[in-house]
Amino acid sequence: MPHAIRLGEETEFEIFGRKMTAKLWGNPAGYPTLAIHGWLDNAGTFDRLAPLLSELNIIALDLAGHGKSDHRAPGVQYHHGDYVLDIMSLVETLGWSTFNLIGHSMGGQISSVIAATFPDRVNQAFMIDGFAAEGTYSDEERVAGNRQAIEKMITGHTRPAKVFEDTQSMALRVTQATDQTLDAASVLVSRGHKIVDGGVSWRTDPRIRYPSSNRFTRNQLNIMLQQSTSPALLIVAEQGDRWYQGEVPVSEIHHPNLTVVRLDGPHHIHLEADYVNQVADLARAFFELDKADDRTVEHKQVLSA
Repeated sequence: MPHAIRLGEETEFEIFGRKMTAKLWGNPAGYPTLAIHGWLDNAGTFDRLAPLLSELNIIALDLAGHGKSDHRAPGVQYHHGDYVLDIMSLVETLGWSTFNLIGHSMGGQISSVIAATFPDRVNQAFMIDGFAAEGTYSDEERVAGNRQAIEKMITGHTRPAKVFEDTQSMALRVTQATDQTLDAASVLVSRGHKIVDGGVSWRTDPRIRYPSSNRFTRNQLNIMLQQSTSPALLIVAEQGDRWYQGEVPVSEIHHPNLTVVRLDGPHHIHLEADYVNQVADLARAFFELDKADDRTVEHKQVLSA
């Protein structure tokens, strides 16, 4: 009996005593695939791409402090390494021996690190305008940043959260701060807001914006990338983020299985209606979804691998 295709149904998991929420897409008997969003975004970022990859079993996550997931405990920072820990813990809970990754922006960076750290577990990694990068921080900036990160955690978030009249106002503010269209911003806002006195505000944990005291050096990243054995595809959005793009040529040298495709488009190229089909076409070709032979995998096959 064929499985019903899921269209973004809500679910939640418990990770280290915290709630992690997610949206389920595609064929539950398809190849296990985690979709990881960008910084300050949420699982809604894949609302347009995921339905176009319906052969896959996609779980689009809300990372800790984002979307509807719980925030980290007081005194705990938001390090990318801890996101990796959360994700791999979830993979163990799900019983997946191997899985695909789809990551956007920070999610692309996290996906590339997971693929490099656990090359035996990642089948394929598809990154959208985000990849492992040092971010051009100097040694002096790193040293200063360590102190700033600790001081910020101690003093806390003193500025009150901004309250908007409605979600339309929130989405409009996003378009003023980023390159997103109102249409794309509205998708993220619909999942990322909460009702407060006087209107609506963001669900995201303010600590996500604090400086990080834990960053990889370029040499560490090079060593990690050399361990990547699974095929990887990176879409560079030409009008997208710049924090990682200058390091892509170095990553190509050290990653043995990386293909880079450059597309004309904005940072949220996978969420914008005018561009999502291009991204989906590349993803479908990369994951070989249009091949005549059925590459879906039943859960019992994955569990017994």
